[in-house]
Amino acid sequence: MIVPEPDRAHIRRAVVDRGLELEEIREDSRAAAWHVTVVVDGDSGVTLDDLASLSTDLDAVAEQWGAPDRAVTFEVTSRGVDAPLEAPRHWRRARGRQVDLTYVEGVGGPARGRIGDLDEENGIVRLVSRSGRGMRVDSVPLDGVARAVIRVEFRPAPEDELALLSEPANPGRGGREGEDS
Repeated sequence: MIVPEPDRAHIRRAVVDRGLELEEIREDSRAAAWHVTVVVDGDSGVTLDDLASLSTDLDAVAEQWGAPDRAVTFEVTSRGVDAPLEAPRHWRRARGRQVDLTYVEGVGGPARGRIGDLDEENGIVRLVSRSGRGMRVDSVPLDGVARAVIRVEFRPAPEDELALLSEPANPGRGGREGEDS
């Protein structure tokens, strides 16, 4: 282990003090130069200023790792847009984004959809997808998703998709769950 437990506690505290969450501490000691990466995330995202400030604060701790003949490269980063959605908080933070999905055997759903409301208590996410010329809304169990990755979009999300991300206030109007509207 490159990072001793007291330093791990210091890292966790420094991350939380900034209103962020520690996703993981990655250590790679296979090469001549060791590498430690601290991965963070937050409900409001992570700015470059957040990363720079955290890196500066943790640099003194990181300087103690390794040995004269063993350098340690230290990096502070965010999860990145290509990181799979694994925990409910990842789905919640990705609301409104388009996602590519694969499902566990026996579970079906759209291969691509826009992430809507998340019911964390029941482990269900609302997905809005195109179906022919219409729209489809599905409630998908998170445990039925084998892999989900955000799809990078270069234009704003279509308003007709965004309008369906939440359950309508008056469910008696509009399309029904799972059907074209």
